[in-house]
Amino acid sequence: MKIMTTRKRKRIIILIMVVAVLFAACAIYLSDYYHADMSAIEDMEFSSEIAVESETWEDGTMAFAPEAAKTGLIFYPGGKVEYLAYQPLMQACAAEGILCVLVEMPFNLAVLDMDAADGIQEKYPKIEEWYIGGHSLGGSMAASYVVDHVDEYEGLILLGSYSTAELANTDLNVISIYG
Repeated sequence: MKIMTTRKRKRIIILIMVVAVLFAACAIYLSDYYHADMSAIEDMEFSSEIAVESETWEDGTMAFAPEAAKTGLIFYPGGKVEYLAYQPLMQACAAEGILCVLVEMPFNLAVLDMDAADGIQEKYPKIEEWYIGGHSLGGSMAASYVVDHVDEYEGLILLGSYSTAELANTDLNVISIYG
C-alpha cells in the first residue's frame, strides 16, 4: 500500500476547503430572502360578495377558490421573495371571482421549478380560461413555461418582469405591469 504524498494530501485538503466555502456561500445566499410581513397579511380584509375558500396543498402551494370561478391564474413569486408575500394579491383577485393558485418555489427561486404549473389545471376542471403570471424572476419563468404550453393558456401576466421567450407568434394575451 502506497502512502499518500504530502503534495497529494494538500491538494485534497484544499479541494475539500473550496467545496466547503462554496457550500457555505450558497447556503448564505439562499437563506437571505424577502420575508412576508405576516402582520400585514393578517390585517388585510376583503369585503366581497364572493365567498373565497383557501386551501394549502402538501407542497405549500396555496389556492384561493371563489365559488363558480370560470377563470384561473397560476402565479409564480419573484426571486428570493417568500411566496406568502403575494397572498393579499391572490386574495384580492379571488374576491373578484378568479381562482388563484400561488406556487411555493424551492429556495424562493422560480428558476429551480419552472414547471411548477404542471398538473394544476387538472385539479380544477371547471375553469374555462387559464392565465399564468409572476413577479420579477417568477414572471420570466412563467413566460418560459407558457411558451411550451401555449394551447393551455389564454394569457401571461408579468409584474415587474419580462419574457425571456419569444411570444410574438402566439395568440397569447400578454400584459406587462412595471413601475
